Amino acid sequence: MKSGTLSRQVFAGASVLAVAAGAVVVPTTPSVADSYMAGDFHNHTPCSDGRSSVETLVTKAVQSYGLEWLGAADHGGSSPRDCRVDDPEGDGSTTGLGKFFDEVQGSIPAATIYGNTATSQGHRSMWRWQSVEEIVYPELVRLARTLNKPMLYAGVETNVPGHEHTSMAVIGAQRPQNFNGDTGNASAVAEFEYRFDRSDTDTQLGAPNHNWAGKVATVSGTGSGTTNHNAKAVPSVAWLQTNFPLDSYYVPAHAERAGVFNANGNNGFNIEHFRDFNNAGPTVAVGFETQPGHQASNNRGEYRAGFCGTGCDSVGVTTFGGTGIYGAKIGGVWDALLGEGRNWFFYASSDWHNRGAFSIYEAGSTNDFYPGEFQKLYIPRPATGTTLRPQVVVDGVRSGNSYSVMGDLITGELTYTAEVIGLPGAVKAKMGQTLVVPRGRSVKLTLEVTLPTGTNNSPYSFNNPSLAQLQIQEPLNRPTLRHIDFIRGNVTGVVPTSSSSYTSGTNATAGVLASFGPTTWTVSGQKRTMVVTISNVQSNQYVRVRGSNLPPGTPNETDNFGNPLNDWDPENSAQGPFVPCTDAACPSHMAVVNGAKVASYDVAAWSDLWFYTNPIFIRVSDQPQLLVETNAAKAAALK
Repeated sequence: MKSGTLSRQVFAGASVLAVAAGAVVVPTTPSVADSYMAGDFHNHTPCSDGRSSVETLVTKAVQSYGLEWLGAADHGGSSPRDCRVDDPEGDGSTTGLGKFFDEVQGSIPAATIYGNTATSQGHRSMWRWQSVEEIVYPELVRLARTLNKPMLYAGVETNVPGHEHTSMAVIGAQRPQNFNGDTGNASAVAEFEYRFDRSDTDTQLGAPNHNWAGKVATVSGTGSGTTNHNAKAVPSVAWLQTNFPLDSYYVPAHAERAGVFNANGNNGFNIEHFRDFNNAGPTVAVGFETQPGHQASNNRGEYRAGFCGTGCDSVGVTTFGGTGIYGAKIGGVWDALLGEGRNWFFYASSDWHNRGAFSIYEAGSTNDFYPGEFQKLYIPRPATGTTLRPQVVVDGVRSGNSYSVMGDLITGELTYTAEVIGLPGAVKAKMGQTLVVPRGRSVKLTLEVTLPTGTNNSPYSFNNPSLAQLQIQEPLNRPTLRHIDFIRGNVTGVVPTSSSSYTSGTNATAGVLASFGPTTWTVSGQKRTMVVTISNVQSNQYVRVRGSNLPPGTPNETDNFGNPLNDWDPENSAQGPFVPCTDAACPSHMAVVNGAKVASYDVAAWSDLWFYTNPIFIRVSDQPQLLVETNAAKAAALK
């Protein structure tokens, strides 16, 4: 399903580097137990353009796929459908079975739909600010109690002025499982949607229950992208930083999908916009969703040429091993941001809408996976005795002590630490933290991952077609970890807004520090342990980790260094080559190229699995604090 030509261009310079510097530093946040909780913060119901009700969404995520937290996050704007009802058939817009709010049999009469009149599909729509308060959040309260899952909360995938989408939430007063009485409300996130979503054109101030004055209009036309970014998008982050600095997050979604930034429209993010957001909201805008959902789509992540108009190429044309180019390219945008020492972290989500050609009750998919079915975002599990509540999710997202996994390649038991070698009483740093090292000392990095003992959620037990090219027989539902890279880059300081480099998205110092596989890591039961030493640390740096079920040199999947190749869509591209799907059990919905089935849709996703950790930063002790440390200190001061 992939072509190596573009990928070799994209990943030029990403070969293994010999590193002579080493370092260790004191963490800026408290250490936590090496146990993590899986969740998802970007998904949809009929309250926007999804097909499964809030109840179906949550129940499947927590009971079938093991999630412990979930943020329900429909699009901003408005919708005519009641998301307390499944919409299991049709396209979710005109022929589905979900009820409309204004139908006679609907549960909300049109007279109680607030705000300016909005219609869709011939029916009265409800503004998202109202549905998040009066429909979604009460359902989450009910389900939190019924399922004993206190970390359910309401968020929004907001339509960003000047850009595409962002996954965001404000916890505010959300207390869904407060058995002692008041379960709170979702008014804070509703207010954000009303004020700042570019598709919310309501002007009624949130009446009759609110008085949200001061809404800034979204503009259109020449220069609108730039104007909306500066006048509404950045101020929206500043508003969160001012009003909800510790209980909100703002994470640009499928960051590459809409292509490069369009100064005259509302699509695309460039690196300077991420910098603007982090500058305006240092404890709020803390990363991007560069591993998108829609992983079962033939164009993984729905990344494709033309998504945002003629000539749009989703920045990198496609995803790379299911990850957008901003996060997948060594030395690219993510490494550039980390090279500033920014607290800018990597996140994944399901972006669940529907199963495409299949019912939401079937196992196959040509579009999406349920939350937790394919991708899991792991955040720290609090210490025993800590009250579980939605705030724990925001704290975990903000900390950077998190990692993202496809296809249950590894579990929620992971240890990734850095420590100074031979320094008595040295403290270990974890993901998102900074290890401060005396100049010239050496640092030991230790990664320990745990492999699952059973099958994953794949409905397919025939052999992985990508590995079959290497004569490796392995069922799709029993993947094996085969390759891990430690990726290192220098931290050279924050790029000023006045610098010509502010719009630059590269870090030439980034490269593979060390690689491991079955013959080089240590095995103990289901645990795999890797140790890397950085000797004689003389410079500030960071180290992040990625791993895959595919070894280097897997045809059409990875290059000889283990970098992921581009995920071409066989139905919409004449380019290739593609991975053949020749097993007799290869399902009938596979794409056909030159008369033969090729790995595509959900089979392609289950074949090509990755995990990514967030980085550990290393600072030489005689150097000034990194921005990640400064911003962590700001958060600590607000507690």
